[in-house]
Amino acid sequence: MSIPPLMTFQEDFLSGKLITKEYVHFSEIDCPELDIWIGRVVRSISLEFLHEILFTILSELLVNGCKANGKRVFFSEQGLDLWDEKDYARGISLYKEEFGHHRKRVFSSLEKSNYSISLSTMYKEDFIEFRVRNNAKILPEEKNRIVRRVQASTKYRNINDAYRESVDNEESSGLGIVLIHILLRNSGIPNQFFELVTGEDYTEVIIRIPKQLIPKDSQSRIKDLLIREVNSLPPLPAQINKLITIAKKKDVTFQEIATEAEKDPAIAAEIIKIANSPLFGVHKSIVSVVEGVKRIGLKNLESIFLALGAKKILNSRYAKQVLVWTHSFKTSMYVKFLLEEKRKHFQLLESATIAALLHDLGRMVLLSLDLSQVNQIRVLRSDDNTEISEWVEEYTVGTTHSEIGYLISDKWHFPEEILDVIRFHHKPWQCKSRNNILCQIIYLADILSNIGKGKGNYFTVEPEVLDYFEIHSEKEFREMQDRFKVKFEEHREEYQNLFI
Repeated sequence: MSIPPLMTFQEDFLSGKLITKEYVHFSEIDCPELDIWIGRVVRSISLEFLHEILFTILSELLVNGCKANGKRVFFSEQGLDLWDEKDYARGISLYKEEFGHHRKRVFSSLEKSNYSISLSTMYKEDFIEFRVRNNAKILPEEKNRIVRRVQASTKYRNINDAYRESVDNEESSGLGIVLIHILLRNSGIPNQFFELVTGEDYTEVIIRIPKQLIPKDSQSRIKDLLIREVNSLPPLPAQINKLITIAKKKDVTFQEIATEAEKDPAIAAEIIKIANSPLFGVHKSIVSVVEGVKRIGLKNLESIFLALGAKKILNSRYAKQVLVWTHSFKTSMYVKFLLEEKRKHFQLLESATIAALLHDLGRMVLLSLDLSQVNQIRVLRSDDNTEISEWVEEYTVGTTHSEIGYLISDKWHFPEEILDVIRFHHKPWQCKSRNNILCQIIYLADILSNIGKGKGNYFTVEPEVLDYFEIHSEKEFREMQDRFKVKFEEHREEYQNLFI
C-alpha cells in the first residue's frame, strides 16, 4: 500500500475526500501498511482505542473478499458452475482445501483474473465510513450465510462463546462476521453501523464509526460537568506562585530561591527529593535545599514548582492520581533514555523529562469522574460492561484528557512548552510552534512506556516520527523498548513515591 506523506493524508481525509486502496488479493505482507493506514485515520480523529479493533475488522473483510474472488476463479478453473447448487456443494470443500493449503496458488490465479478488492474511507459529518468492496456479485448462499451470521452474533457476548459453537461447517470464514459484530458491539457501536450492499457486479460491506455514541445534549451535559470541574480547581498555592515569580527574576541567586523555599518545609523536602531522583541523573545524594536548587537548575525550576503545585491540588482531590503520576514518571524516564540513546536534541533533555511529568494531568479528572457521571455514561451507551477503558470513556464524553489537561494548565498559567506538550502529546504533528520536537519526543516515549497495556506497538506509531528517530524496523523498536524497560526497573524503587 502506497501511503502519502502524513500532512497530505490527514488534510485529504479531514476534508472529506475518499481515500481508496486497491488490492488484487490481501495477505500478511499487506498487514503492516494497513496498520499504518488505520493508525493515521484514528489518530486524526482521537479514536486511538479503535485502532486494533478496526485493523481486525478490516483485515478480516479484506481476506473474506479475497476468498470470495478466489472461489470464483477456482470454480472456473475446475469447470464448475458457481451458481449451480450441485456444483457448489461439490466444489466448496475442494476450494476450502485449496485456500487453506495452497493460498499462493489461489493468489497467483487471482493476479491473472479481473477480480479485485478495495478498501476506502471517508470522513463525514456524523461518522467515519469504511467500505470494503469486491467486484463480484454475491451468491444467494453467501448472502444467506452473512445474514445468518449477523443474526447469530447477537447471542454471543464474546468471541470465545462463538467458538464454542460450530457456526460454519463448510467455509472457514463463518466466524468473521460474528467477530466483526462482537467487536463493534463491545466498543459501544451498535449493529446498525454494519451494512451489506450488493449489485449486479459488486459486493460491498460498509462499517460506519459514529463520532458520538450518545445524544449531543447528553454529551454536552457531561462535557460541561468536566469543564465546571476544571473551573472549580483552586489557583496554585500562593507560596508556589511566589517561588515561580522569584525564579523568573533576572540575576536571581540559588540562595535567594532556596531561602524562600525553606519557608515551607514541605516544598523544601520536595525539592531535595526531586533533585536526588533519577530525573537528574545519578549523583551523590544532596541534603540542602540550595544544593537541590542548583542541581535542578534555574531554567527548570518554574516547571518543577508548577509540578509541585499541581501535585498539592490534584493529589488532595482525585483518587486516581497515583496511577497518573506513576505513568508520567515512567514516561519521563523513557524520554531520558530516548534522548541519551539517540543523542538527538540532547539540549532538551531536562525540559523534556520535566514536561513529561505533567503531560497527563487531564487524566486525573477523567479517571476520577464522579460515579454518578460514569453510570450516566453507561446508561446512555446501554453498556453492561463494568469496566470502561479510558479511550472509550473519552469517546463517549466527547473530549480527551489532552483537552482537559490543557484547560487545567492554561488556568494555572503554565509556560507555552508545557501547554503544547499537554495538548499535543498524542498528535505532535498538530503542534505548529517551536515545541513540535518536544511533543514528538514525549509522544514516542509515552507509547514506549505504555506497551504491555494494549495501548500501542510499532505500527501504531506515526512512521514519520519513527523515521525522525531512526527506528527503521519493528525489531529495532522492540529491542529499544526492552532496553528501556530493563533500565527503568533499575529505578523503580526511586520513582515509587516521587509525586505520591
